[in-house]
Amino acid sequence: MAEKETKNSMIPKKALIRSSLIWESWVQTCYSYERMMGQACAHTFLPVVKYLYPNDKEKQIDLMTREMEFFNVHPEFGSCILGLAISMEEEKAMGVDIPNEFITNIKTSLMGPLAGVGDTIWQGVLIPILLAFCIDVTRAGNGNIWGAVVYAVLMVAASYGFSYWNFMFGYNAGSNAIMDFLERGVLDKLLKAASIMGCMVMGGLIVNYVKCKCGIVITTGGTTFALQETLFDAVLPNILPLGVTMGVYGLMQKKWTSIRIILLIVAVGVVGGLFGILGV
Repeated sequence: MAEKETKNSMIPKKALIRSSLIWESWVQTCYSYERMMGQACAHTFLPVVKYLYPNDKEKQIDLMTREMEFFNVHPEFGSCILGLAISMEEEKAMGVDIPNEFITNIKTSLMGPLAGVGDTIWQGVLIPILLAFCIDVTRAGNGNIWGAVVYAVLMVAASYGFSYWNFMFGYNAGSNAIMDFLERGVLDKLLKAASIMGCMVMGGLIVNYVKCKCGIVITTGGTTFALQETLFDAVLPNILPLGVTMGVYGLMQKKWTSIRIILLIVAVGVVGGLFGILGV
């Protein structure tokens, strides 16, 4: 850690601290269906991009555009991904041959597992335990406010403290990991593995977040034949959400804007619902 900061680092410690604070403070203030936390990622890079490419506006724009792509993770547990991304961008700025897609795929492959772990531990364990303790404090004091105060202070301290530690862990471990990958010549293999993992993560997101069901029901001779249950679910479950996703991807490849795609989805949903083609 000391060697990186004094000899090989282009980014001063104060800029890294500011990036960490920006991530934790503003990560959930600018969501969109198209990018989720992508804007927050780009915002996190603001304090460091000027140190990476101080005299090259085009490379600054390229970096910020790359870091604004779709990203979604648990804020505190996922902060190490931002530290890792900054570390990789720093190595790239120093002349190491790191492909742009490598950085994107690493972020994509890590966000799913860390989101699952973070949500489980943070929201399923830490917050309920802390709430139970603070509620007892309030009830024991006949309705005083100290339970709420203690909860607020402890949550802020835990959130910022763990997020900063995790961010710096990703930054410092990330640089060493990249150099080790390059020295061993396993960059191409890792890039392929990260690409596969990224596809798996996106496949999981499709199943969880994209919903599309066929509402057509055919009745003949007293027999009811529901297309969704009898055909689609039996042959290939979730084929319709996959088809919708691939269709949207195809439209994006044709340079359709997100607004046009959303309006098309709304129109298809309304027409399909009115005529019973789509179900719920």
